[in-house]
Amino acid sequence: MLNTMPSGYFSLHRAAAIVLLAIAAHWVHAAQSSTKTAAAAPLMIEALGKGTFTLDGPWQFHPGDDPAWASPTFDSSNWEQLSADQPWGKQGHAHLTGFAWYRCYVALTPTPGVPQELSLLVPKIHDSYEMYWNGSLIGHNGKLPPRPVWYISQPMQTFELGRELGQAQHGILAVRVWKAPLLSDDSGEQGGFDAAPLIGSPEAIATAKAAYEYQWLSSRQLHFAANLLCAAIAFLSFLLWLRAPSRWVLFWTTGFAIAQPAILLLINAHLGWPYSLAMGASQPLHAVQDVSLWFLLLWLLSLHENHKLCRVARILAYVYTVGEVLDGVLVALSWNPQWAGVAQVFDAVLTALLLLFEAFPLVLVGFALFQRKQFNSARWLVAILAFLDEMMLFFSDAVKQGRQFTGWSIADKIGSPLFFLDGNGISLSTLAGALLLAAIVYAVYNSVREDQRRQDALEREKMELLHESNRMRHHAEHDGLTGLWNHRVIVERLGEEMIRSLRDGTPLSVIMADVDHFKKVNDTFGHLAGDLILKEIGTVFTRTLRPYDCVGRYGGEEFLLILPNCGMESALIRGEQLRAAVQSARIRDGETSLQVTASFGLASVLPSHADAETVIRAVDAALYRAKRSGRNCVIQADMDIPVR
Repeated sequence: MLNTMPSGYFSLHRAAAIVLLAIAAHWVHAAQSSTKTAAAAPLMIEALGKGTFTLDGPWQFHPGDDPAWASPTFDSSNWEQLSADQPWGKQGHAHLTGFAWYRCYVALTPTPGVPQELSLLVPKIHDSYEMYWNGSLIGHNGKLPPRPVWYISQPMQTFELGRELGQAQHGILAVRVWKAPLLSDDSGEQGGFDAAPLIGSPEAIATAKAAYEYQWLSSRQLHFAANLLCAAIAFLSFLLWLRAPSRWVLFWTTGFAIAQPAILLLINAHLGWPYSLAMGASQPLHAVQDVSLWFLLLWLLSLHENHKLCRVARILAYVYTVGEVLDGVLVALSWNPQWAGVAQVFDAVLTALLLLFEAFPLVLVGFALFQRKQFNSARWLVAILAFLDEMMLFFSDAVKQGRQFTGWSIADKIGSPLFFLDGNGISLSTLAGALLLAAIVYAVYNSVREDQRRQDALEREKMELLHESNRMRHHAEHDGLTGLWNHRVIVERLGEEMIRSLRDGTPLSVIMADVDHFKKVNDTFGHLAGDLILKEIGTVFTRTLRPYDCVGRYGGEEFLLILPNCGMESALIRGEQLRAAVQSARIRDGETSLQVTASFGLASVLPSHADAETVIRAVDAALYRAKRSGRNCVIQADMDIPVR
């Protein structure tokens, strides 16, 4: 069949097809070009003298690990480009863990005539890394798997690039990075560089590092000062508790105040603790702080009298502490590929359970309010601030969990500074924690002062009762007129001395004294004069006897004297001394001078004298013989008196 179409039609159709093919080819090329990242131009550093240069990039970036990527001959032009001024998690690689590499081509042109050795200042890189210059390892921070070690807090690291440079030097700077597995509260936005490294002369790098450290310290001086104050409070509270162990509120104040400085030293003090050790140890410290707050609230809110609530608090404290220790162990095991998955699952489950324990202070405050406890202003302040602080802490920790999946940033906003004071950021959580500590210290001070006042009052009452008891005992044991031992006590003392004399084999003598013509004195001068004579004679006896001798008023005008370690001959001499002392005593009753004498019966205790009654009968008989013999004399007892 003949083609009847005009020839111009075919020419037009062919031209249209060529145009469409060209457009399609261009689109395909553009699409292919869009899937590849253009090779980064070298970082040109000209006239590098004694200053520094920021290696902000772009850097070639690639997840994975291959030692060949450190070689300067390796072609990384098809790698993705990232900047070094923020982590890879914020540049499209959220949740990326494990190995990744950075590479940067650097062309250096030093200042002419200034020979240099260059240094590199590297900020924090998550989590451990190795640094290569032209394929040679120039340093590392931490250790890479299979047994990784990385640090949660440390200053910038300095690396030396090596030999002197000529007029021009270029090379590849490669960084091999390992990011630890994510835990339940990780945001997933970290990884790699936190900030761009600096390159420059060793002097310039040292100056930059010193400036960074100074800025870091000055921006945290209030934070460090507050923690130092916490440590001082803990130390003083502990010393006070050692002096008064019954004041448990001081013990719990110690635990609450010391936990935060200890956590600071582990995590935020640039001391270079390994991550697993720092985080593993900080978990039990959090438990110490929380549990101490529980028991502080029990005491300060007057809930410690509720024994059931205290028992529940103790059980929860044990469980919570064990849980925090296990959580610390899981953190320490999370890096191991064999345990990483299990550790992450259990960490998430355990953290969710432990969050419930963090709400226990809210329960205590609510229980105190429900019981309508009567508090002073200091304790009300503790209750209010504890409620607000724990609510904020509980909410912040809750929203942190799983934020790598939810993307919630509210916890970061809670922790972000509300205002700055001399360059120090003050966040809402920091402010609430400081106010709570101040309120607790003030309430504890008031509580201790109240306890001290009560204790002083009890001590005064105790002393008054003791004084009254001694007074009553004195009245019960002493004669009301002479102040000497009364009849009951002097007889008991005689029995005790007899037992000791028999046990130790030492002599013992007993004297019974009686005032001569005492009834005549009473009839002539009155009973008050007689009372005065009895008191003065008691004083004469007390002054004449030895300190360990005993004298008591046996009854009426009779006195019983006990002479331990004194034989018959010595007792006779002592009896004569007592008789002479009574006779020579001048007793004045107003203008009247009174003089009396006394008769004495004396005996030495024999083994056959089984009891005090036998001895008293003997000396009493000797006393009556002295009376019949004319009075004012000393008569020895007849030792042949039968024992009844």
